[in-house]
Amino acid sequence: MPKFNITIPVSFLLILLSTTVVRSARQTQNEPIRIGINLVTLDVAVTDKRRRPVHNLTARDFTVLEDGAPQKIESFTPGSSVPARADQKPRGDREQTGAKSDRQPAMQGTSGPGRQFAGYRFISIAVDNTSVEAANRDSVERAMTRYLREQLQPDDLVAIYSITNSLALVQSFTNDREKLLRAASNVARGQLATDAATMREEAAKEVERAARSIGTGSPVEMADRASNAVFESYNDVSDYFQAQSLFRSLRAIIDVQRNLTGTKSLILFSQGATLQASSGYAVEGVISAANGIGVSIYVIDAGGLSVGEAPRGIDPRGNLGLPTKQRPDIYGGEDPTRVRDGENGLERALKRTLATAQPDRVGVLARLSDQTGGIAVTNNNDLSAGLEMIDTDARAHYTIAYVPTNHDFDGRFRQVTVKLTSPDLSVRTRRGYYAVKSEAAITEEAPVRKLASDVLAGAESAFALEMAVSYFPRGHSAYLVPVTIKAPGAVISTQRKGDRYYSELDFVMTVKDASGAVVSSFGRAYPLELSEEQTKELGVTALPIRHNVRLAPGTYIITTALRDRASGRTSVARRGLALPALTDGPHLSSILLAQQTEQLAADYPATQLARDVLAFGQNRIVMLTDNRFTTAQTLLLFFRVYPPAASAAHPSLIVAAGFFKDGKLAHRTPTVRVTQSSATSDSGFPIATPFKLTELEPGEYTVRVELVDEVTKQRETREARFTLIK
Repeated sequence: MPKFNITIPVSFLLILLSTTVVRSARQTQNEPIRIGINLVTLDVAVTDKRRRPVHNLTARDFTVLEDGAPQKIESFTPGSSVPARADQKPRGDREQTGAKSDRQPAMQGTSGPGRQFAGYRFISIAVDNTSVEAANRDSVERAMTRYLREQLQPDDLVAIYSITNSLALVQSFTNDREKLLRAASNVARGQLATDAATMREEAAKEVERAARSIGTGSPVEMADRASNAVFESYNDVSDYFQAQSLFRSLRAIIDVQRNLTGTKSLILFSQGATLQASSGYAVEGVISAANGIGVSIYVIDAGGLSVGEAPRGIDPRGNLGLPTKQRPDIYGGEDPTRVRDGENGLERALKRTLATAQPDRVGVLARLSDQTGGIAVTNNNDLSAGLEMIDTDARAHYTIAYVPTNHDFDGRFRQVTVKLTSPDLSVRTRRGYYAVKSEAAITEEAPVRKLASDVLAGAESAFALEMAVSYFPRGHSAYLVPVTIKAPGAVISTQRKGDRYYSELDFVMTVKDASGAVVSSFGRAYPLELSEEQTKELGVTALPIRHNVRLAPGTYIITTALRDRASGRTSVARRGLALPALTDGPHLSSILLAQQTEQLAADYPATQLARDVLAFGQNRIVMLTDNRFTTAQTLLLFFRVYPPAASAAHPSLIVAAGFFKDGKLAHRTPTVRVTQSSATSDSGFPIATPFKLTELEPGEYTVRVELVDEVTKQRETREARFTLIK
């Protein structure tokens, strides 16, 4: 598992978290499938005692409870029990807002007698090429091909994605079978997919090989220890980024279906992911997004049947044998009966085998299915049969919608229970939801959820917690809002284990709009591992943590909380934020006054650099939580300018900044003319200007930045304040 190591002291700990997306109320009010505005929508699967789908139920057979209170069912849609027919023709060709679609009537003929159009069924198929091994890709392709040939129905719209170190749309939503078959043959192919899986496979083999000599006392042990450490480190890092890429991709696939009306499911071929418990917020974010727009997630373990083995070289019947061609030597050349440090060779071999045991990589994905109303198919070599089982299950889902009797967006978790009139039937649906307007991404760890509950109840602070907020336009309807907190390191408890020191922090952030409704909630744990030197630095250093949230224009209260798990000490900070309306004219971000930057790695991906709102060149701004400067310091003035969409390719902007004291101009920076287009359509153009404060007298200052479009003569102004002391 990857560890979060801390670098001290320049940027003590700056952990970038996943971005939370919050849309405006006006956008979501027209989306009846969204949680928290009009309806709560449930995908419900019903099976009999033999686990066969049940199709013939009506709304009267169901009772819905929320936190134990009965809810009135507002709408009810039964699942489809009609088998796929290749001679059926799709009904209609209506455009669906929010996702690209390429629907062509590849299936000819007339609709079957008595068949009714119940709406489109959107099926997203994703292949996780970061985990699917090369030996299993043919099986994945065969299963997809058979499914598309035999199971596709006229009203099905299918999209196919490939997940590597980024997300690729191989085929947009379509019911054109030939296009989908071509996409299926390409989705698990290509150099990136091959490299991603092959490197992981080779590293795993090397770790396994090197581990066989460790503890044997053989001459190659020290060399293999080094080899083992290198590849274990590679696997840790690889696992971390593979998991992050996977969950970001799943989130993107789900989010584009926000405005689609119909039954939605996501089928994922993967061999799993390894994720720290403290990073469970990534899983919860996907679950929250899927439940929010009614996407059921289905997982197929592309690795197939997993058979446990006894340690190599050991007869599974319990007989100790000498090495042969069929029984490799795992004893490192030593006498297996020799006792060393209280252990014989057999015991040491067992220990080495346990040390190389793989974590439950599929379990974390099974959670996605379990909590979104889907199913996970594991330990099954017949991927086609697994896909057919998923298809049968998905088509048998009932859709139930209700308006909660509790209308408050209080941010709390609400448990949903669905009951049936028949005791012989079993029901499967999601367990509940957080009462927020957009989403909740809170890890399942009990201490984190307890902190989230305490914050809503009004937790008090036991130590100072500083907080800074900035904002950057993202398109014409939202802002990206980086939020940074800093806690005094002296309040953090550490426990020594060997030569390392460990600590556990819980972090929660909630956002409320002007009406007091919770629009977003986020929470996770931070495990810290420190050296002795870092632990000493901790006592005199502030600990920063940053999280990004997307917000629509409006007024908000952002609340952050940090708890030291060992001592229970907690602190809460709140900050108001007003995000101005976004027009078609030029725009400025908020103005940041900084003292430090952090150097980015030379191989920092260009695509990430372009979208990192705090980055310029190979540097990233370190946000301040206290805008106090001394006359001996250099102030770094940072902001981004955004040209109008109409002239984004060839902008002509003028930017000027002035320092004002007591309403009078004390200093003006050189005027900057922007004629260069930005790296991406919504990244803007970064401007960073250093300014030596020795030229200014101590006092209170306002920095005013003005942006002028030379073509349209439109203007925009932003201000920031700071205190200058000797």
